Amino acid sequence: MKWLTLNVIKQQLRIEPDFTEEDELLTSYGESAEATVLNYIGRSYINLLESYGSVPDPIVHASKMLVDLSYQYRSPIVANNMALVPYTFDMLLKPYMVLTSAADELMQNVTEGSDVKIEFTADLPDGLKMADVNFSGKVINADKKDTAISFQKADCISVDDGASYVVLVDTTNTGIGTLLMKLVVMIPDTDYPSGTRKEVININPHIQVTG
Repeated sequence: MKWLTLNVIKQQLRIEPDFTEEDELLTSYGESAEATVLNYIGRSYINLLESYGSVPDPIVHASKMLVDLSYQYRSPIVANNMALVPYTFDMLLKPYMVLTSAADELMQNVTEGSDVKIEFTADLPDGLKMADVNFSGKVINADKKDTAISFQKADCISVDDGASYVVLVDTTNTGIGTLLMKLVVMIPDTDYPSGTRKEVININPHIQVTG
């Protein structure tokens, strides 16, 4: 976790500090909450630190609210159940949301031919981390739809004990344009005959390849 800690989460949930049976689950909820907040406001963790020096208290509070909801409903808050999030959540985060004009400032520009590292993660149910599931993906040039670099989990580097992964992309193969990522995650689900269900996730890594 980047700004939440187990102690902070346990205080929010009124769990005794010495109760450790659910520490792994709580950590997963904390990581999912942080990722959801960053995606919601359109910022990276580094950008928050560069802009404010530390993570603002309203963002911390909103993250704790998501953990609280995840703990109640026993699954991380993701796009399809954001309706559960109180109106207060939106009010806390609106001042920190990046507008379209400002989002361009977050774009990382790299020269064609350079290698670029793309870190990615996904909000997963039931306390799962990226290390717990199988996934594959493609890095796509949004300006050249027929240009795509495919990768498997084995091609990626684990970060934060498997909470996220990094894929190395040679921009010689992507060409000039805006890079996007399409991730295919196989999530364990006993309701399906195969024991897993496929979830497709679109990710914008904010990378522009220039000449």
